[in-house]
Amino acid sequence: MAYIDWEWYNSHFPRLTRQKFEQRLPAAEMKVDILTHNRARDAAGYKMEQVKACVANLMNRQAQLEEAGAGSNVKSVSNDGYSETYEQVTPEQAEETLRRECFVWLSGTGLMGAL
Repeated sequence: MAYIDWEWYNSHFPRLTRQKFEQRLPAAEMKVDILTHNRARDAAGYKMEQVKACVANLMNRQAQLEEAGAGSNVKSVSNDGYSETYEQVTPEQAEETLRRECFVWLSGTGLMGAL
């Protein structure tokens, strides 16, 4: 069961192209399942709306992290005398950012609570 489809995503939280959406969707849904211990699968009503928003925003946050080079340990970029230095983000920090993103959207639903 997919939590969201392209039409829902594109009308609520559009940031990715359809191709990128389709590539990222399985990983985002898996992340939600892992973080909620599969409780999100049984969500209904407002809780399911929060799950949908969570999946969409996880995909957007992952894209943002990748664009910034998070988890790749890239600290500096130089090109013909022009250089930029980025905050170094470890893979663990990137993973924690995604967990926090999920918590923001699912807070108050009980889906990420302790077993």
